[in-house]
This record gives sequence, structure tokens and C-alpha cells, in this order.
Amino acid sequence: MRFKAAMFDFDGTVTERGVYDPGPEMVEVLADLSQKMPLAFCTGRDLGSFVRRGFSSIVKKIDEERRLQFLNNLFLFAENGAFGYAFDRDKSKFVELYKIEWPDEFIPKHELKKQLTPLIKEYGEFCENAHEIVAVMRTHLTEVEDRNIDDVYVLSEKIYLACIDFLKNIDPDFEKYLHVGNSGIGVVIGPADGDKDSAIIKFAKILTEKRKIEFDERASEILVVGDSPLPSGNDHYFLKGEYGTPFTVGPDVEGSEFPRPVLGENGEKLYHEKGTTHLLKSILSDFL
Repeated sequence: MRFKAAMFDFDGTVTERGVYDPGPEMVEVLADLSQKMPLAFCTGRDLGSFVRRGFSSIVKKIDEERRLQFLNNLFLFAENGAFGYAFDRDKSKFVELYKIEWPDEFIPKHELKKQLTPLIKEYGEFCENAHEIVAVMRTHLTEVEDRNIDDVYVLSEKIYLACIDFLKNIDPDFEKYLHVGNSGIGVVIGPADGDKDSAIIKFAKILTEKRKIEFDERASEILVVGDSPLPSGNDHYFLKGEYGTPFTVGPDVEGSEFPRPVLGENGEKLYHEKGTTHLLKSILSDFL
């Protein structure tokens, strides 16, 4: 299949595990792909964090000849898809396309944070004054420079389990209202209708309206890449295959058609930034 657009999780997908910025080779293939199709990053980060720790680093590494088209074709779905943005070259900033509200009818966000804080305090805390819609928790080790990334993942899993237990006690069917995702470096709770799967369909609709690019009902012509496809993972809904054509550069999901693994030249499984780079080089070869 020749894809018409591409969407990427950010941390652990276009970066290596536990690294905040993509390397030069990853940026090269992203810049090349942007000359062929629109690109979107779909991340748990808020807009400010993405600009500081992702966007600025990428743009600096792209030569001027390709930079304009990269920016013209750049979209962002922040806070796990609760916000959609397009980059406006004239204004030199991201402009908001849509916003999904928190489901106060289930539990107000301030009340959720008040009740969850003592349950996770041994492992981490809420990120304050950053995310507008989703509630984000990070581990006590997330920002420590010399931390062992495996220790961060252990704490993040404990935060995730505490969140699940808390929400199930409110309503066993809480996922009708809220989704919980574990990125490995933190946990995101957000509106069920503002998760990464809905962002795929919104991206397709935006491109149809603004660029006259047509997609099938599943938007299968959109390449989707992430690294956390398991039921607890922050890319579970993103990569389960309901929308787009998803690939995993993290663990496989046994017994499922999607997401597809990324394999190297000798059939070995490729992970994280290395896997995404290899996949995009293969896709770019279809345009030669």
C-alpha cells in the first residue's frame, strides 16, 4: 500500500527508549517523508512540552530546503489526541483545530487528582500547570538525569495499576468515559473520545477538508507507528487496528493482526527509533 499520510507516537517511537529527542538519522527520514505526505505526531505531551523537547530539536536539524515543506505538512495531536493542531507557517506556531473536553459527568478532574494523589504518592505525582485536558502522572525518577530507565518503567506500571483500581471502584465500565495509558515514563488519563484512535480519524477528516485527500472508512491509508500496544499501554487504542494501518516498534500483540511488527533485513524485530527509521526508509523506497 502507498500511504497518503503518517502518524507517530513520539517518546520511544521516533526517539529511543527514555530519550527526549530523535537522532539525526530519524530526523532525516522524517524530513524526507514530509516531502511526500502530511505527518502528525500523536503524543501524551502537551503543546508546550512538545515544542520545547521535540519540535525545536527536529526543526534545527532540517536543512532550509526541506524545512518549509516539513512545516507545511506538520500536524500535532497533543495530550493523547484531546487537542489537534496544524503548524501555521505565517504565524510560526501551532494553531488549534479542535479540543475535547474532560467528562465531568463521570468525575471532575480536580476530584480525581485529589483522590488519586495519596494512592500514587509512593511512586510519583501529578504534573501540574501543563496539560489542560488530560491528567498526567510521572514517576519520581522521570526527570532524574542518571536514573535507570527500567526503574522508571516499574514505577510507571505501579501508578497505572493504582489508577485502574481507583477508576474500577467508581464504575467497572469507566472506559466509556476515561482511558488510562501507561507510556512507561508516566501515565495519562484522558477523555475516551479524545484518545489516540479518535485522533487518526480526525486527522483523516482534516486532510480531506483542507487538502482534498480522500481516505477509506478506516483511514487505512494512514501509516500509524507506536511502541506501547499492549492493553495497558499508551498506544493501545492507537495501534489496535480499528483505524489506520498500525505498526509497533515495541512489543507484539499475540494473536492479533495489528499492529504489525517492524522487521530488519534478516527478519529480526526492530524497536523504537531504530525500528521507525527502518520502516520509513522502506516506505520512502516505494516513492523512488
